[in-house]
Amino acid sequence: MEEESNTPLCGKEIFLYPGDPDGTGMLAYDTTQYRDRYDELQFADSTQFISSLEENIRLENRSLLRVAEGERFVVPEYQRNFTWEEDQHEELWNTILSIQDLKPKASDLPVDTYFGTVYVARDADGDVFEIIDGQQRLTTVAIILKNLKQQLEGRFDSIDGQLLEYAQHVCDRQLEDLLYRADGPDITPFITLNDHDQPFFDIVFKEKENRIKPVKNLSQYDGRKTNSITVQSLLDELDIPKEAYEEDEDFEDTDMLESYRYYGDAHRRLINADKFYKKNIRQFIEKDIFETPETKVRALLNLTHYILRSLRVSECIFETSNQELRIEVFQSLNDRGVELSNMDKIRARVVGRFQGESDSDVQIDRWESVVKTFGGDSDDVEDFLAHYLAATEKEFSTVTEAKNEMLEAFRLKQIGHHDIQSRLASPGQARDFLEELVNYAQRYREIVSADLTDDDLELKDPQKSECEEILKRLNKLGTKQWRPFVMYVYQAVTEAPQKDQFLVDVLKTVEDISFRFSISDLVGTVVDDTYPNSCQEFRELEQTGNQFDSEEVSEILIENIDNSARQMFGESFIDRLVSKDGWNNNKTKQLYLKVADEDFRQRNEVGITNSHLSSDSSEVHIEHVLPVSYILAKKDHPYAWLEHFFHNNGDNKIRTQIDYLQSRDAHELSPGDDGYDEIERVVNGIEERFVRDIGNMILLDEEVNRPIQNRLFAVKLKEYHKKHDKDMENIINQYFGTDGAVDESKLQRLLTLDMPDDETRSTSPSLIQDFNEWWTYERLVQRKSQLVSEILQSLTFSTRPDEFEPFVDDLENIVEEDVQKRLAVLTV
Repeated sequence: MEEESNTPLCGKEIFLYPGDPDGTGMLAYDTTQYRDRYDELQFADSTQFISSLEENIRLENRSLLRVAEGERFVVPEYQRNFTWEEDQHEELWNTILSIQDLKPKASDLPVDTYFGTVYVARDADGDVFEIIDGQQRLTTVAIILKNLKQQLEGRFDSIDGQLLEYAQHVCDRQLEDLLYRADGPDITPFITLNDHDQPFFDIVFKEKENRIKPVKNLSQYDGRKTNSITVQSLLDELDIPKEAYEEDEDFEDTDMLESYRYYGDAHRRLINADKFYKKNIRQFIEKDIFETPETKVRALLNLTHYILRSLRVSECIFETSNQELRIEVFQSLNDRGVELSNMDKIRARVVGRFQGESDSDVQIDRWESVVKTFGGDSDDVEDFLAHYLAATEKEFSTVTEAKNEMLEAFRLKQIGHHDIQSRLASPGQARDFLEELVNYAQRYREIVSADLTDDDLELKDPQKSECEEILKRLNKLGTKQWRPFVMYVYQAVTEAPQKDQFLVDVLKTVEDISFRFSISDLVGTVVDDTYPNSCQEFRELEQTGNQFDSEEVSEILIENIDNSARQMFGESFIDRLVSKDGWNNNKTKQLYLKVADEDFRQRNEVGITNSHLSSDSSEVHIEHVLPVSYILAKKDHPYAWLEHFFHNNGDNKIRTQIDYLQSRDAHELSPGDDGYDEIERVVNGIEERFVRDIGNMILLDEEVNRPIQNRLFAVKLKEYHKKHDKDMENIINQYFGTDGAVDESKLQRLLTLDMPDDETRSTSPSLIQDFNEWWTYERLVQRKSQLVSEILQSLTFSTRPDEFEPFVDDLENIVEEDVQKRLAVLTV
């Protein structure tokens, strides 16, 4: 049947790519042979387009088929893992789809395209091609061709005659020979990826029903680590239906299905690449422009030829096994759209250092174990290496310097008088370095996850749990400057028995510094060099045998804080703590948890994490007693909170502001309304200075916090005690309990009352009205004074117990003076 005129050329004719005198043609054939053999098919010739790079090494440009015939491609271990994401696949696929636009020119020759060169190396007498650059493209093209082959074979039943014969020829003699190699009794892909990626690449190349066994054979993995996946979830990712394995005896119970495997980012990308091209090839061939089975098969055949023609292979002939030269070439080339990361380059150098060494596999496995410690996330690995170098390299005084100069520490040669020590200058140095790196990677992961889980260590409870709570708060505080020092000291502790309490003491000092720094609002550079410099001095203590003297180590940390950090000490710190407004919820929460946890431990040796309130700290919220949304738009008296909170002896300290808000109907305004910006300035001023002040903030379970956020104080207080009465006993919330400032008999009566829907109405019971008026700025002064005292006690360095002593008795006056200043600013 004659195809419609709108069918593109790729659906009507089959493109041939003839060779040339230099042997650079895509397919090594004489086109007349194909015209004579398949005389009923329509063929079109293609012109030649060759592009290659001139290098100092000798290059020979080849077609993929010419080079790959019977040969094997190997991705060397120094290469990065598979990195292509959907953006790169979209770009490549859109290039391939340009086949739809091919038109015959005057000479009836279709136009060529070109989307990349793969650089491979082989020794003069070798028969294995080592990929120097282009593994991303070559791996992707292999996945595309595999899917094209499957699509073609699935359509054999819909065609006949010479088209069927030719399609079978392409599948059996070109694609089969190109894509697969006999490996004993097995058939494997023609390209072997690095050890990290190969198991999943093998899985991708198998039919669905044959993917189950290699999945089961994957090594088990720690489910607590990043990039872990259950076998069940992995089978789902591979689109393997349950009926395909439900009769498998290994899955009779759920232990195997629920066990974990390592599923790195590169593994995910390989599986997603296979899904991407399977889907897009199917969508391409199902377009209306390919109406008949014949046009669909011709289009698939042309896609195949088009891809084969468009990928060039530049063969680099090495007369000697110069591995460093290959690595240098690799690092000088960028793959399509994805530049080499520091991790790619470091990995290449690690592998290059051990090339030809008898323990090469052992050392490369050590590097891979470091990468797996962080779930294969290159950013996390780089973050760890920067902290490791800041801790161990005396030339780096900050983590930022270590990150910027990281590659200098991984040179294959120590150059002249270069100050930064190369960890890979000799095989012996590199072995010691990798052995050390494995240990430090484990320590770093543990302090970042706040999970000190290594069963081989001497760290035991209660010190272990106390360390973990400190680490949780430090990590959630959002600071990282402490990590080099803590990692370094923690590693030292693991090598020495019975140093549990030393680690607790040092972590307390680190935490005290971190919270003081956070409260001070100083720039990060003030403490950036504190911890790397302290690592250096800690190493010096090792020579005197005093490295586990907690007081001496704590003083080293304190003394290494920049001299400009006056706000972090003494009276200046108290002034900053009292005058700070706009407190961040998360930082306040961590500070409160620290104070409460220490108080619990001191009173009964049980941390706050064992109380109901903090059984899951993620569910603990900061409650603002005077709420953030203190204008109650849906209540009869929208400004009741302001009337009560700022009331003083028959007057109101911000009467002018309240009258202004009422006169402008502030509770009804929305962004964009006339006068909204001025209203917002007044509202934000009150919020920053009083709502977001530590004196107005308590710890509360999210379950209690959510329904009472904007209610008046009587409703809030009842819910505080009704739902979590015992949590009002912790030292942060204590002011609002009967051990604090609340009258016990009145509280008990309040707990028996039903709360009205609108507690702002004057018809509310008098007890409710009394409690609504209870929380005022004057009570805030009282509570804040007590809180500041507890915070100062918590942040006092054990080596400097009298630092704040001269000022403690005057705290209430200091707080009162600050509040009066805030009121004065509001009323200007």
